[in-house]
Amino acid sequence: MAENKNYKSTQVFGDYLIMLIAPFALSFIYYGSSAVYVTAASIATAVICDAAASAVLRKRFRLKNLDSIFTGAAIAMMMPAGIALYVPVIAAAFAVLVAKVPFGGGINAPFVPAAAGFAFSCVCFKEKIFDYSFVTGAKFLGSSSIASMLAKGNSVHLNSGDLIDILCGNSAGPMGTGCILILAGCCAYLFVKRRKALLSTLGFVGVCAAFAFLFPRVNASGLTSVILELSSGSLMFAAVFFMTDFSTMPQGSLFGILYGAVGGLICMLMRLSGAYEEPICFAVLLANAFARLLEYVPVRKGGDRK
Repeated sequence: MAENKNYKSTQVFGDYLIMLIAPFALSFIYYGSSAVYVTAASIATAVICDAAASAVLRKRFRLKNLDSIFTGAAIAMMMPAGIALYVPVIAAAFAVLVAKVPFGGGINAPFVPAAAGFAFSCVCFKEKIFDYSFVTGAKFLGSSSIASMLAKGNSVHLNSGDLIDILCGNSAGPMGTGCILILAGCCAYLFVKRRKALLSTLGFVGVCAAFAFLFPRVNASGLTSVILELSSGSLMFAAVFFMTDFSTMPQGSLFGILYGAVGGLICMLMRLSGAYEEPICFAVLLANAFARLLEYVPVRKGGDRK
């Protein structure tokens, strides 16, 4: 059984890391060596903490499980490129030592460790996490993020150039989560590898889009509101990489869609509250807790109630 879990971990997180190649490459194109430093610091911290904890607990450390590498890489992609390196280091350490190791590893954790690490960094370093002054060059909204604009409720009109910038992630924000075209490609890859997992993504994005259309936060059309909400922050990134997490997703197609829908509703409600520019990781963690409740819902199988 342990070998099967190790194989599953390598398979699942291996696929995630393949999918992260494109977001990392784009972040390097946009931000240069800064993207490399942030990513390297986050991954190195996650791996070292995992290895150290395994040594203390006298457990065998398996780098090939790839969960710690993915955790570090995912945290880095949600950071601004110019952030002080100690922030992703602390976030990665918290993710591994608090949200992963105590539960037996990434494939067993009841919460997505990367989401927990980023949420912790939001609480501790709120001003730094959402500081995109590092951004230079011609970008949509300049150094202001789409999430910031939505939080302020500004009016906006999108032209074709703006749409291209948004779809390509050419706007201020987390360095590797803004390109909708790349994330759509990740969905296509996941459809081939684990298509049932995308039901949670579908439920999540569907509810977020419906909420944005019905209750726009900016003075614009419902369609513009949908485009901006889905393109802001790390919403689509979390929908693809966190809501499909193998260890936190409930079993069953209906429960998968419901799980995603609840996560999307929590996310949009938290965005309305305005406590954080991007509360997506808090929404993911609350959705993870909801998934545990679904395990107690009785279902029929073979005519018998379980």
